[in-house]
Amino acid sequence: MKNEEKYWQQILKRLIALVRVLGEQNLAFRGTNETLYSANNGNFLKFVQYLAIFDPLMNEHLRKISNKELHTHYLGKDIQNELIQLLGNAIKKEIIETIEKYFSIVLDGTPDCSHVEQMTIIIRFVKVDSLKKEFSIKEHFLGFVPLKKTTGAYMAETIIQQLEEMELPIDNLLGQGDDNGANMIGKNNGVQKKILNINPRALFVPCSAHTLNLVVNDAANCCLMATSFFDIVQRVYVYFSSSTHRWVVFTSHQSTLTVKPLSETRWESRIDAIKPLRYELGKIYDTLLEIADDTSLTGSSGSTARSDAKALANSVAKFKFVVSIVVWYNILFEINITSKQLQVKDLDIHAAVQQLQHTQAYLVDCRSDIGFARMLVDAAEIAKDLEIPPTFEAEPRLRRRKKQFAYEAEDEPVQDPKKNFKVNFFFAILDTAIRSVEERFEQMRTIESVFGFLYHIHGLQSKTSQEILECCMKLESALQHGDNRDLVASDLCGEL
Repeated sequence: MKNEEKYWQQILKRLIALVRVLGEQNLAFRGTNETLYSANNGNFLKFVQYLAIFDPLMNEHLRKISNKELHTHYLGKDIQNELIQLLGNAIKKEIIETIEKYFSIVLDGTPDCSHVEQMTIIIRFVKVDSLKKEFSIKEHFLGFVPLKKTTGAYMAETIIQQLEEMELPIDNLLGQGDDNGANMIGKNNGVQKKILNINPRALFVPCSAHTLNLVVNDAANCCLMATSFFDIVQRVYVYFSSSTHRWVVFTSHQSTLTVKPLSETRWESRIDAIKPLRYELGKIYDTLLEIADDTSLTGSSGSTARSDAKALANSVAKFKFVVSIVVWYNILFEINITSKQLQVKDLDIHAAVQQLQHTQAYLVDCRSDIGFARMLVDAAEIAKDLEIPPTFEAEPRLRRRKKQFAYEAEDEPVQDPKKNFKVNFFFAILDTAIRSVEERFEQMRTIESVFGFLYHIHGLQSKTSQEILECCMKLESALQHGDNRDLVASDLCGEL
């Protein structure tokens, strides 16, 4: 029995070491079958076979399995999953034991391939090395949590349950962050509000880059003219990329920039998609006309390709579309700069709010009559290259809606095409973007108003002692819950 016990211990040591290696290298464990010495049986069994070449113990183990001398061999998927789980729990336990006291959580959720919503939990804390008198910020992924519902109340309940299982007191939670989704940020039933009701010190700071992307989405979907514009942009990419012949014709005209697709999740996709149109619209237009006039394209597919090219050429050769390109490119260029700044690793909340204020000021400046006039000048240059008049085309008159009641106002649309574009497109997307920046970053500005003075220490030289004390008292109040408080305002004021 002792020999048998020792034998299995040695086998398990090798298998545990193998699980660690595969986990560290981020390699898949299983293949399409679980049979030794067969093709596509996965990395785990392949490495076991490799180990058997040089290790007499593992070689003997595989011989017994092949000769069916063993029914229990510890190589199946169940033992693999069990070893992964045991090692994962050991790692999680060590991470949790490293936490001194306070911590923050970062949450995100997405459905997996089996359509089950998976919420990720990431924990963030300050690790203190008392011997070296050093500290460092640590951020660890603790795992996926499957969710049956995605309501704010259910998600908050799940998070609280997870913290209890990890023996992390919710009173020590001093921060929560997420992607600023509706179920997360809800002022009454959102996750952040449910947690704040329990612990007001668990300050909520959404991901600023995610939030900025939502601002762009709000503006892009604010009106029919905006959605129609991006529809044409996407159609241009799809038209050229869906045919190797059309792509060859396109690249013969265009050597520097290529058309790019739009994406809901890749934040830079819109600026990448519009840039070729902004600077090379003339070449794209020439390419479409060349394909439309190509009589060698025969058959139904050829005729369809030619008619589609003609339709797209007519769509992009309108001054309204040209102005839309300039407007969106200018807006997205500024937002893209801010987005990159917000993703810098060492950016603090004070600098982030300042950058956002700069972007908001830019959008407000664009919304002026002078800003609109500047964009018309840039659009006129592109129109000159296209050889089209820099004037807005008259919109087809829509049928007047019949009034249901006598007191209803007359539905009189704006007749002037330039004014119609300015009101229903230009002002619409800028007003939406400005309002969205104001609303979506309200929470971040609130947090900055409490903590911001700590990130701008040199600015305190211009403040009086009373003003510094007021800032410290505001911070003391924010970090106080019941009898627990993390600092004394007068002491901090003296240090500053």
